[in-house]
Amino acid sequence: MSLKKIEQVKADKGFKLSDLFVYAAIVTLVVVLFIVIFATRDDSPLKGIRIYVKNEIVYEYDFGDGQRMLNGNYTEVISNDEKTVVLKINTGGNDYNIVQIDKEGSVKVTEANCGKNDCVYTPELKNSGGVIYCSPHRMKIVPFDYALDDGNIII
Repeated sequence: MSLKKIEQVKADKGFKLSDLFVYAAIVTLVVVLFIVIFATRDDSPLKGIRIYVKNEIVYEYDFGDGQRMLNGNYTEVISNDEKTVVLKINTGGNDYNIVQIDKEGSVKVTEANCGKNDCVYTPELKNSGGVIYCSPHRMKIVPFDYALDDGNIII
C-alpha cells in the first residue's frame, strides 16, 4: 500500500452520510416490526376453546356458560370439579394428552406420551392470542375466536 493511499484512508471520516441512512433504515425496520408483532396481538380473555385431533373437533368448552361438546372416541373426562376439568385426549393407539381446563379462563396440557412433550412445556392459554399444538399426536387447542387459515394441519 502506497503512502498516498494510507494518507487518504486516515483522512476519511469513520461514517459517511450513506452509512447513516442505512443504519436509520435498519432501526426503523426493527421498530416497525416490534410494533406490528406486539401491538396487534390479541390479548382479550378466552371465551372458550376447541380441541382438534387430526383436524376434527373432539372437545369444546365455553367459559361463559360452561357448555361442552365432546367426541367420545377421542375424549375421556378424568375429573370435573368446581374449578377444573381434566381430560384425557386419546389421539390413536396408546397415544394421549392430558389437558387441564381452569374454569376461570385458562387451559394447559399437563402430560403427553409423545417424545418431545413440546405441548406440555407450552405456556397455558389465558388469552385469545395463542395456540397449544402437539405435532406427533396432531392435536391442537385453539381459542374460539382464533382465526384458522383453513383448519388443516399438514404433516
